[in-house]
Amino acid sequence: MSVGEVKEALRAAIEAALHGRDTFDRASAGANAASAAAEAILNGSQNEDVSAAQQALHTARAEVEPTRRRFVNIAEHTTRYLNQLG
Repeated sequence: MSVGEVKEALRAAIEAALHGRDTFDRASAGANAASAAAEAILNGSQNEDVSAAQQALHTARAEVEPTRRRFVNIAEHTTRYLNQLG
């Protein structure tokens, strides 16, 4: 593989990471809206299944920002490497 081909592959990886981040952001926004609606409806419920679902939503929310950072980090590190290649 030539240096030019490597650079092209890196550019494609950067684009894919940024596209993935944007897609993830849209999905996250939709999930947040749905979760907020569910929380409002189910607030105060003593049902075990509802409590388990609320805990699962809380756990999922905690993973949103670390996952988003992974997309950003991939794009940043790959861009740095691409720049080093010249």
